[in-house]
Amino acid sequence: MCDVLKIILPKILPEKWILEQNYFIRPHNGKSDLQRSIPKKIKVFSNYHEPAGVVIVHDQDSHDCKELKNKLLALCKTNVEEPCPILIRIACRELEAWYLGDMHAIQSAYPKFKAEKYAKKKTFRNPDNLNNATEELEKILPDFQKGASARAIAPYLDTNIENNESESYRQFINGIVAFFQKFEKPYAIIS
Repeated sequence: MCDVLKIILPKILPEKWILEQNYFIRPHNGKSDLQRSIPKKIKVFSNYHEPAGVVIVHDQDSHDCKELKNKLLALCKTNVEEPCPILIRIACRELEAWYLGDMHAIQSAYPKFKAEKYAKKKTFRNPDNLNNATEELEKILPDFQKGASARAIAPYLDTNIENNESESYRQFINGIVAFFQKFEKPYAIIS
């Protein structure tokens, strides 16, 4: 996720937002580590000297989206009377569905891959509904490797959300753009 965010966010955020200057991406060692860190981060940024916000991006995996989002929101309210602005986005079911939503991005990263062969297939019309997007990617793209492929495909993901079949991706992009517009002075953390 971190590799993808480092590539996508500069493409969709206004120029005043500069990675590692006024917005930061903090990767975690799995979902448990992320969830443990949420109350501490929210407490710090809720009391920060500048207006600050926190974006949380979490894979859905086998969780119910609404229950997971409510759980994360509850963690945000732990030990804080008035939490800083928060945006929670759930990648349904997993980040790899975003790639499958944009077959042309996969083809751009892997020229031997033929997007038109898969783009119209029923399996990929709604990649967010796939039980295991990683497994599907491995079937159609033998060279797929989570980290390396994230870095290879992300530069080609179309930020024109109409060109991605993943509703999760579209919601992520729309949510990020709207969230960052709330800040006159830029400062945000993405977990």
